[in-house]
Formats: sequence, C-alpha cells, structure tokens
Amino acid sequence: MKDITLRQIEYFLAVLDRGSLSAAAAASNVSQATVSAALSQLEKQLNVTLIARGPARRARPTSAGREFGIRARSVLATVTEAVESVNEDSAVLHGPLRIGCIPTAAPRMLPGTASCFERQFPDIDISFVEAHPTTIQQMILAGEVDLAVMYRKQAQIEGLKKHPLSEVQLHALVSADHPLAKRRGVDIAELVGDPLILLDSPPTADLLIGQIRGLGHEPNVRWLLPNAETIRSMVAWGLGFSLANAVPHPDIRSFQGMKVTYLPVTNPEFSNTIVGVTVEDARMLKKVTTALDVLRQVAEDTAPSNWAN
Repeated sequence: MKDITLRQIEYFLAVLDRGSLSAAAAASNVSQATVSAALSQLEKQLNVTLIARGPARRARPTSAGREFGIRARSVLATVTEAVESVNEDSAVLHGPLRIGCIPTAAPRMLPGTASCFERQFPDIDISFVEAHPTTIQQMILAGEVDLAVMYRKQAQIEGLKKHPLSEVQLHALVSADHPLAKRRGVDIAELVGDPLILLDSPPTADLLIGQIRGLGHEPNVRWLLPNAETIRSMVAWGLGFSLANAVPHPDIRSFQGMKVTYLPVTNPEFSNTIVGVTVEDARMLKKVTTALDVLRQVAEDTAPSNWAN
C-alpha cells in the first residue's frame, strides 16, 4: 500500500479548494514550502501529477487530480466521521466547511451565515461557492461542497437529500410606475401579457415557463439574462417584468437608482421552499447539521415579511 498520510490529503484538497499553494498554506496555517513538499511527496507516492502549476501561480487539478480529489474527500470525510463518532460530546467544531449556493439566494443566505460562523464557530474554516443549480448539485455528488442551498424545485438530480429551510413565495418584479405596482399581490394572469425577463440559470426559466403554461397562459418571454442586477435595471426602465423567489429589502433600487416593486404572486402553484441539499443516505457531520440550523435562522431573519418590521 502507498505510504500516504491524511495530512498530505488535507493539503492537496486545500490546494484544490483555494486554487494556489500560497492560499492553501494560509488556510492551513503552515508555510507554502510545507504544502509544496507534502504535495510533491503525494505525487511521488502515486507516481502521477495531481496539480498543474499555471501562470500567476495558479494551481489547477489534472484529470488524475480531479478523480483523486473526489475519492480523497470521501476518505477524509470517513475519518472525520469516525473521530466524531467517539467524540459526540465535543463542543468545538473545527475544520473546513464548504457551502455551495445558487447566485440568486446567495445575497440572502451567505452573509448572515458567514457572520454567524465567524462569531460562534471561529475554528470552522468556512468557504462558499456560487454556481447554477445543476452545477451545484453535481458538486455535492462529487464531494466538492459539503452542503448546497437552492430552491426545492431546482433540485432534480437523483441521490440528493433536501432539508427544508424556509417556505418562499414567488414575487413579480415590476417598475415603480407599473399600473399594478401599488397592489398587495398579483395573479400571474394579470401580468402574462407584458414582456417577461427571466434569469438564465437552468432549470429556473424552464420551470417558471412550464408553470405559467400549466395555468393556460403563454408567457411573452422577451429576454433571458444571466445577471439578476441587470434584470432589475431592465425592469426599472419599464422594459418588462420578472419573477423571483429572493426578495431584497424594499429600499433597494436599480443600478441607476430607480425604484422597483416586488409583488407577491398569489397563485398557489408557484409555492416553493429554499432547501439545504446533501448527499442522500450519507451520515452528516455535526458542522453540516449546525450549518443547516444557522441557514434556517438566516432564512427566517431575511423573510420578506420581516422587512417591514
């Protein structure tokens, strides 16, 4: 059997997660020389190149490195679980915690989560990844993140477990001078004739279009755009309306300082849930269950019903 140590695996995964030897060393509280030596020893034992050093000192995994990384994470997680199984009473949470999140939910969920861990769990090395729903789910299955945050209807890949965090209500985003802007709620039928601007983040747009068609309406989709801030500006200019589950503080304006309005969509067919996603049937570490509790509290604190308080 190859003479490989857990420390070598930890440093290798730190390089994968941080993108460079220097960043991995800083995160691991060791020198860059220590990380470099451990990585070289690991590659020598395996007789394969795991990390390709690129320009600007960037470090990217080779195909062998990506494959080894997936299995190495599983090994490290198993060892961590074994330690926790005989130390369940430990009050100190430590080690890396990687949370993935879809971009539309990230402004709502990640800052409060980061602040809570910084204050209450300083020994946790928390990091975040933002990516589209499909990519995030693939990262969960590959072991590249420990936990992901998205909407229940977006989680469509098998092998994942969904942990409810908070119920969400779809909102229509309209310009401040839209004829319906002063309403307290809106039926989708009242807007379906207007141009619709949707976020281009698969499978979100397809899901919304399918739901609208299921109600017997044909949406007038004008644009699919990848940036929520751009969509808010387009709406503020009166170029169409949009649909969103994430509702910011009512004081928010477009990039140009123009006001917009978020109206609750009253159709029950659009109800959804923001969820934490983990690998199905896998034993969850205490830091992951703790993260789920923190995320639930953050979701409660940022619920649209609380903005008026």
